[in-house]
Amino acid sequence: MNISILRIIGITLVLLLIIPTCTGNVHEATICYFEGKIETGDSFNLEQGYRLVIDDIGKSDAAISIFDGKREVMNTSVSGDYTYQKEIDGIDYDIIRISVNATGDKAMMAIEQYIDPDKKFDYPLMSDIAISIRKGEREPLKEGYGLEATSIIDGNAILTLYRDDKIIKQEKLSENGRFVYAKKIDGQYSTILIAKADRVNNDSIHISGLSQFKEPESAGGDDDTDSWNVKLAKSTIFRYLLSICICAGMLALTLFFMRRR
Repeated sequence: MNISILRIIGITLVLLLIIPTCTGNVHEATICYFEGKIETGDSFNLEQGYRLVIDDIGKSDAAISIFDGKREVMNTSVSGDYTYQKEIDGIDYDIIRISVNATGDKAMMAIEQYIDPDKKFDYPLMSDIAISIRKGEREPLKEGYGLEATSIIDGNAILTLYRDDKIIKQEKLSENGRFVYAKKIDGQYSTILIAKADRVNNDSIHISGLSQFKEPESAGGDDDTDSWNVKLAKSTIFRYLLSICICAGMLALTLFFMRRR
């Protein structure tokens, strides 16, 4: 009897070791999400050096290439769902999940990128958190952000993202909807916040997979639109002073040449 129990335990342990490798669909936290219309030639700069290019759009599919840096790691046609995986230590990790819906006149795509554990990444300020937000309440996040359930009507919730009491984004969500905020820095969009609405009740919304990421620093130190030299160039007073200096310089040169003659 004891031998049988030991055999059962041994078989169970072996199965537990084998199942994760066989089943696949292993992935880290979501770090990038896009959903919208696509066109031939579109290029998406993702996180961790990945890039996705739309090579061509057919009547029912789309030809897509994925690059890791300058190296092409995938080139295929996608109709429906496709997942780019990477084997790390014998385990297949989902890296990029793509869903394409092409109808001939237009094509829609959803891209979800997960952390590649084999590459360097600044891990989220908050990762895969599940919370419930009551109507009218604001959930404090990191770095001055806050997420508020502004109103809930007929199974839909209005989510409002604040930063230092300033509205950054507002969107209506139903169950299974996604709230994504991305910020353009140095010409590239970086995902700052991702949240998924699991349930919308009469007076609250339950959110899962809430992740917040640190904003990348601009190569110039500050956002280009807020740098001191850009502000100076846009200043009306500076423009007037510059015009006066130019006119004065031209007048001085004119007087100089007249005296020489």
